[in-house]
Amino acid sequence: MAYKSILVPIDGSDISFKAVERAIDLADQYKAKLIILYVIPKGGEFIDLFNLKSVKKAFEEEAQKYFEKARKMAESKNISPSFRIMEGKPWEKIVEAVKNLNCDLIVMGSHGRGSIEKFLIGSCTERVLSEAPCPVLVVKE
Repeated sequence: MAYKSILVPIDGSDISFKAVERAIDLADQYKAKLIILYVIPKGGEFIDLFNLKSVKKAFEEEAQKYFEKARKMAESKNISPSFRIMEGKPWEKIVEAVKNLNCDLIVMGSHGRGSIEKFLIGSCTERVLSEAPCPVLVVKE
């Protein structure tokens, strides 16, 4: 199968950047578009501090740093990724982005921030695997 549009969700973890590396290779191999997604997390179980402008701005600044790192990684293969920021539950926004952007592959890390977050909100990767309308390539540590 030749992929045309690859989505890579990132959270700043080492494993998410390993997924970026793999997605860059695939985008180069298939001459596919590469879309990097950062989701500002929001969850009903937490106090919704994310409506505060300063907190949202801090997340957006963090995303820009990650996007710049991914852009530099892609330069070696002459790939120009596009970048998106969304707000919400990460797994839901990943699935939504795939549908809205017509992606035909997701490349993501096996886990990101850590076991406490996994315990509280469940495994993002597991939810994406069960809900995504396209193949998901899971990159392990």
